[in-house]
Amino acid sequence: MAVLSNTDLRRGVVFQDGGEIFVVLNYASSVRGRGSSIVKLKIRNLKTGNVLEKSYRANEKVESVDTQRTNVQYLYSEGESANFMNSETFEQFSIPMEEVGESVKYLNEGEKVIVLLVEGKPVSIEIPKKVEMEIKYTEPAVKGNTATNAMKKAKLQNGLEVDVPLFSKVGDRIKINTDTGEYVSRA
Repeated sequence: MAVLSNTDLRRGVVFQDGGEIFVVLNYASSVRGRGSSIVKLKIRNLKTGNVLEKSYRANEKVESVDTQRTNVQYLYSEGESANFMNSETFEQFSIPMEEVGESVKYLNEGEKVIVLLVEGKPVSIEIPKKVEMEIKYTEPAVKGNTATNAMKKAKLQNGLEVDVPLFSKVGDRIKINTDTGEYVSRA
């Protein structure tokens, strides 16, 4: 396995430290005066799912982990797992909801996502930054209430509720930011 320095630890990188496998969720670098750089990471343990913060100095090294990213299609969620199909081999598999996390609420049936495989086993999914969804229910706009950036609640095709502008109506397709869960624009 290759050795990674603290500057190689960017978002999405999978590494091994102390016998545990982690994925980097967030990365921040800082330099103090004449001292060496310190990298502060928000990481998730891929075995336990625990999220923690850890710092690495310039001389500290960690081991890389062999990973593979595969394009898959989201099929459906059932109880404690989400089901996917490999787009090339048509093999179906499921991933426990703890590993999929909040991402599943932004997925529509048939949507393409990327699955991260470690040692041939699916451990997490990567969804697009923006997804399109259809508004299934929202209150009609009140005429004359547009002096400010007024918003109203809308229920989307998968049951997710978001704030949308007053001009939005049932049947509109909108884009949602998957990091914040907020309305971005019309599709």
